[in-house]
Amino acid sequence: MWPRKRRQRPPRRLCPQLDDSQLTRTLTHLEAQVAAQGDNLAEANDRGALTYPIEQALRDPGDDWDRRMHRLLVLSTIPEAPVLAHQWRSRDPASADALLLQVFADIHRARDTGTALHIDDTVRLCRHAAALAPPDPAPWIAMLSCHRMQRSPGTAVQPVWEAVKERDRWNREAHRQMLHYVSPEECGSSALTVQFLDSVTIAAPPGAPVAALSLTHSLARYRRALAAGGITALTAHRHWNQPHERALVDQALATWQQPGFLTHAAALADLNLLAYVLAKATRLRDAWPVFDAMSAVATTWPWELDGDPLQQVQETHRRALRARNRTSR
Repeated sequence: MWPRKRRQRPPRRLCPQLDDSQLTRTLTHLEAQVAAQGDNLAEANDRGALTYPIEQALRDPGDDWDRRMHRLLVLSTIPEAPVLAHQWRSRDPASADALLLQVFADIHRARDTGTALHIDDTVRLCRHAAALAPPDPAPWIAMLSCHRMQRSPGTAVQPVWEAVKERDRWNREAHRQMLHYVSPEECGSSALTVQFLDSVTIAAPPGAPVAALSLTHSLARYRRALAAGGITALTAHRHWNQPHERALVDQALATWQQPGFLTHAAALADLNLLAYVLAKATRLRDAWPVFDAMSAVATTWPWELDGDPLQQVQETHRRALRARNRTSR
């Protein structure tokens, strides 16, 4: 996971697919096929020509739910996903993956554009997909998203959360959804968030897909301080010097670079998070090997928090390289 050979080129584009080569091929193929259709995509009678690459990408991982979830999340964000999902469902109404592509595309569009989501209808689709594919955690993860949007009570969320854990104990996306849900900004509190994180970090095995959950929460606290304004915002940088936060970052530096430690599908996204945090903690020299490990793969989050994500990651990469060169002289 952590390359030995240093690569000094900065990221040149955002890569939501990360290092998933099959997903990259699928996206490239889709782009070409969609371009060939022009404005007639919605009327295209493709008999599976357009949706087959998606079907293959979601089928090939088998019961590797981590890899499937990563691919499903990325595929659902492409602009044509709702149309493609509709075509797929029309051709194969019994396909759980077609249902899931529609569900996650609808959820993404609602969050990205602020458009209304018919949550009751979406939940019905989730339950249908769950009945068609009982072992798959994805329908239940989508239901967690719907509960977040509705600000549902814990009595409604808990059985859905338990259903996810029964199918994929350390599912990264489900834990991220729950971290938001238990936050003080949504349906929880700071105390409930700490309790949730403690329950995860104590039980999770080393290198689990939830490895970055605590660091994600730490960044949220830092951003909350910045947003508060006044003296709180002016002193927000001290957040990263607090013993607990510094230990958290130090532990990530000491473990995430070990060969084979981070093996989940979104590992490079977690490394992007670590590089961003190190920059905010003014530890640019430490950030350089993390950039090296990222292999020029940049993600939108968290770099978008400060502006154009590609510009932000490129500028931070340059600063980290300068810091490294100064110390090596």
